[in-house]
Amino acid sequence: MTDRSTRSEREVGAALLALARQESVPSRALRAQDLIGAIPELGALAETPQDPRWHPEGDVLVHSLWAADLAAAHVDEHGVRPGRREVLVLAALFHDVGKPQTTRRQDGRITSHGHAERGADLFRTMGRRLGLPRPLVVAVAAIVETHMAHLSVRGEPTPKAVRRLRDRLLAAGTSLDEWAVVVRCDGEARGPAARPDASEPWRRVAGRMS
Repeated sequence: MTDRSTRSEREVGAALLALARQESVPSRALRAQDLIGAIPELGALAETPQDPRWHPEGDVLVHSLWAADLAAAHVDEHGVRPGRREVLVLAALFHDVGKPQTTRRQDGRITSHGHAERGADLFRTMGRRLGLPRPLVVAVAAIVETHMAHLSVRGEPTPKAVRRLRDRLLAAGTSLDEWAVVVRCDGEARGPAARPDASEPWRRVAGRMS
């Protein structure tokens, strides 16, 4: 294991990018390479609790590592085209990176209102610091920022809502399909509290629009 104190920020970023591109179990590689300790934004997730009603699996780091593993498994299973694996794995890994700064205990509950928007800002800053490719940072940040968009409607979204989200993602260099993968991984990485795929209604409406 490389001593993290000897690694520059750019070296840490390169290691993170390589891991996202090729590791079938990102969580294992992140721990083995001590990247969780080398990236403060990841380390903070381990100190951030979640409401056990919605996240019985544990803290934000446990949830995020699980989501990243699920994203990598999706890529391997479905043969996602080259160059997109890192978008999906990093978006899944960092989708809740805003929770440490937004988590509050309120009336006996744990909330994290605004964590998606805050997380996108944090990822943009982190991506620049680690020297990640700008198109990758823009795409991942867009998914992080919108990964809770499905909560803005009840039931099936309107074509207008789907078109707005789709166009926003396309402008950032990603897609509704990639967003859907991360939303699905987020939902599945809740263990016993896993819920039906929240992206499905959005993809269904998008299919009728094409």
